[in-house]
Amino acid sequence: MPDPIGLKVPAWKDWLLVVAERLARQVYWSSPQLRSWVKKRRRRVRPAAQVADRRQLKQFLKQVGVTEGALVMAHTSVSGLKLTEGPGQGQACSVPVSVAKQLVDDLLELVGETGTLVMPTHARYQSEDEYGLHADPQRLLKYDPEKTPCNVGLANELFWRRKGVQRSLHPYNMLAACGPLAAELLRDNLNELKPLPHGVHSGYYRFCQRGGLVVSIGVPLGPYLTLIHVAEEARDEDWSIKDFFEERRYVVRINGRDQTCVVRQHRLKYSMFCLCMRKVRRDLVGEGILHEAAVGSVRVDWANACEVFEYFMSRNRNSTYPYFWPWLIRERR
Repeated sequence: MPDPIGLKVPAWKDWLLVVAERLARQVYWSSPQLRSWVKKRRRRVRPAAQVADRRQLKQFLKQVGVTEGALVMAHTSVSGLKLTEGPGQGQACSVPVSVAKQLVDDLLELVGETGTLVMPTHARYQSEDEYGLHADPQRLLKYDPEKTPCNVGLANELFWRRKGVQRSLHPYNMLAACGPLAAELLRDNLNELKPLPHGVHSGYYRFCQRGGLVVSIGVPLGPYLTLIHVAEEARDEDWSIKDFFEERRYVVRINGRDQTCVVRQHRLKYSMFCLCMRKVRRDLVGEGILHEAAVGSVRVDWANACEVFEYFMSRNRNSTYPYFWPWLIRERR
């Protein structure tokens, strides 16, 4: 794993890295041909194999806080992931569905009946909007919490479909939760106030307020840390980027009936062109908030949600952090 000491670079070099990431985003999202080429190449290239002993992985997760009664949010990827059962226990399991099921089973076992496990379950239509570069705010999207597939990992997909797991009604950046705190986390996340997906009515905000632990398995946490949006949406009208949010209409299936709902969410152009996640990762590791490690060759990262929230609330006070130079964005159609 990367050495946190290596992240302590001079300020001028750090800003050069920010400029480089900002320019890279500009080039990538402005070029449909480049995006198409990258997408095709990713399909051809197999992910690097990650192998770990299943019992050692569970023991490490327990050491970092995934324990009986804990509140845990998990980000996962099973691409190239293999779990062994120890010496003399047979070959490593590498079938993605089986590995995904093992991860979910182990996480639920670790938090136990008194703990609560949460996983993001963003819908597939969100990535379609993203690659469309500019989502049409007039397009009416449909979301059924009991049927709409997610697009953020096979383990997440298997998790929300399990018996007893609840899924949020908010149609953007949905959460699924299982455990005693599930109903509290997800209550009233879709209401007449046009709620934000990570705002004060969301499970993400309540997860932070309760000091939950967020972990990633098989994937680096930095680029996929959805919690970074909680602070900006908690500020809402006081957020420094004045046209950051837009209204969107969805058809949501609630209690067997379709209902048209209006919510607010951030404009995709800001995440595409201005969000510097490499800078965020360096800052969080440097502050000792984001921790990176490996069990065998399996990537495992973790952070305390309350610390993440407080850090961003401090950094984005009277600033647009972690979005850099948003005023350079032109309206894109």
